[in-house]
Amino acid sequence: MMTISERKATQTMAYPDIQTRLYGTQDPADDLRQIAVGPLSFLYSGDGLRRISWQGTELVRAIAWPIRDANWGTYPPEVLSESLQETPDAVTCALSFAVASGGLRCDVTVVAGANGEMRADMVMTPTGAGFATNRAGFTVLHPIRGVAGAPLTVTHSDGRRDNVTFPDLISPGQPVFDIAGLAYGIDGAAVDIRFEGEVFEMEDQRNWSDASYKTYCVPLVHPFTYEITEPVTQTIHVTLTGDAAKDRAAAASGQLVIGASPARAPDLGLAIEPGWLGDGAAREAILQAGAAHLLVRIPSDPPAGYLVECAALARDLGAAVDVEIILADAADPETALREIAQAMAKAGLTPKRALALRAGFLASHQPSGPWPKGPTPDDVIRAARSALATPPDGPAIGGGMMTNFTEFNRCRPDTSLCDYVTHANTAIVHAGDDMSVLETLETLPQIFASAAALSAGLPYRLGLVSIGMRTNPYGAAVAENPDQIRRTMARIDPRQRGLFAAAWAVGVLAATADSKVDALCLAAPTGPFGIIYTAQDHPQVGYDATTAVYPLFHVIRMAHSMAGATRLTMTGLPAPLVAYGVRDAAADRMMIANPSANAQTLTLPAPARIRQLDANSFDQAIRDPLWLDTAPTTETAEIDLPPFALAFVHSGH
Repeated sequence: MMTISERKATQTMAYPDIQTRLYGTQDPADDLRQIAVGPLSFLYSGDGLRRISWQGTELVRAIAWPIRDANWGTYPPEVLSESLQETPDAVTCALSFAVASGGLRCDVTVVAGANGEMRADMVMTPTGAGFATNRAGFTVLHPIRGVAGAPLTVTHSDGRRDNVTFPDLISPGQPVFDIAGLAYGIDGAAVDIRFEGEVFEMEDQRNWSDASYKTYCVPLVHPFTYEITEPVTQTIHVTLTGDAAKDRAAAASGQLVIGASPARAPDLGLAIEPGWLGDGAAREAILQAGAAHLLVRIPSDPPAGYLVECAALARDLGAAVDVEIILADAADPETALREIAQAMAKAGLTPKRALALRAGFLASHQPSGPWPKGPTPDDVIRAARSALATPPDGPAIGGGMMTNFTEFNRCRPDTSLCDYVTHANTAIVHAGDDMSVLETLETLPQIFASAAALSAGLPYRLGLVSIGMRTNPYGAAVAENPDQIRRTMARIDPRQRGLFAAAWAVGVLAATADSKVDALCLAAPTGPFGIIYTAQDHPQVGYDATTAVYPLFHVIRMAHSMAGATRLTMTGLPAPLVAYGVRDAAADRMMIANPSANAQTLTLPAPARIRQLDANSFDQAIRDPLWLDTAPTTETAEIDLPPFALAFVHSGH
């Protein structure tokens, strides 16, 4: 059997140009092998089992075996051996791998039968005196479709059984502790899961935009970093039963039905911090993209000239300024904010909105604490209102977080003190593979609904929503990524430069349908979250000095032009396609994207003018910021979308 590593090497040699255009890197995508034994099926890779299904109904999203480092990053596995044996009645997967240059050896065996019985065993053996980790062992993910708010039976380590429910709104803490077994059902099928070798607990992984609830070990009551000093064995038993519902909703027909909604398209901004503004050539492209606002992050000691540059760009764009102010933990908030107000005034930077936080609150804390000593976020809101919001021209004062919904959910602002609420999002907290990143699009509507439930009707403005991680609330630093691979918690994710990020961004915009989201940022001008090419310390395969923009640029430009217009409703869209559009006096304008590695087709209600951004038009699009104005159009109702392609649709009434 060819190993996954060998298959990946073959893929890399065969399709380097396509890899670069789709993903921004030649690092090959995960090789997921479809396994079916009777009515049981799943996807297998060296990282775990995905989409475990019974009679076509997904009951377990994943069984994985990640090994975390001290910053919650996942160690890349070094495969030692791998085998897969299949018979008509059963399949056996055996994998041995090491992490941290051999510091820990892991042996995993999975046996799955046509009768719905699965068993997974894992032995972790340190090769030295001890192996330090924040978490190691089995992780089981449960899907959210058909599960959110549904009944759950929990068996505890002492044999007690509780009948509870999966959280509907996203839980800030662990909804279930002391787990020895779980049982639930979806669409008439059922799953029973038993755990041995460790005490497990559950967290609501939707907090981080993962499309799952996660049952994991070791419990968080243990220190974050602990040592494995002797072999550890864990076992999971899974039993799948029942008859999956025969009356599942019929698959979408592929015929798109379009209408107008009472909602307005959200404003698009650009996130700014020192080093992200680019040079003169980049400035010209920024003006061509446009932005409703600049979300300017102000560190406690901003570099000379930074605020002046931000003010100049805002004037050139005609954009509002929102500021995110990070205060040193030791500083008196009101005194520090008055000094920053003076610096902004001197630079000509006049914020319309302001969020201020002490640096310690860029880190994550459990709902029960312990919390950083000193002024709380609500205390800082009061200080900001006193120091910045001088009537009648002072900025609106925000409450919330500069990191993920997780931190917003765990440290909820007093909404009586603030004028709007906010948080950001990154897609690669727990996993960096393509499937996990794309699954975040399933979760975002649930994040938006949960945040709206906490906002007391205040305006809801998202910060930077990105694939890469801007700051790491869960460790000392974000992960370095010099090889530009798909890595968890990496600040620089290569997919930012590919068609992948453009298609994913359309999915984010689509996910704001029926939400209270008023505004969001999907990118920065340049840098790790940029839309405009500039030389960086890391390699950018396929880009050079003649390159102008990344594919995401065109999504940002189009979305900015749609802001404030009447939003379209679009039904009958076949999965996994996503769409975002508006109606104005002259036309319906839409972006339709295929965020998948498989070609898809779509039929529009009537012929329309189409400009398509895909691997074939990639070179032209990245070299022309005005490509959307100049690219040739096709008049058609039938759209064929290759992997990660986008169709920009213009349809007159």
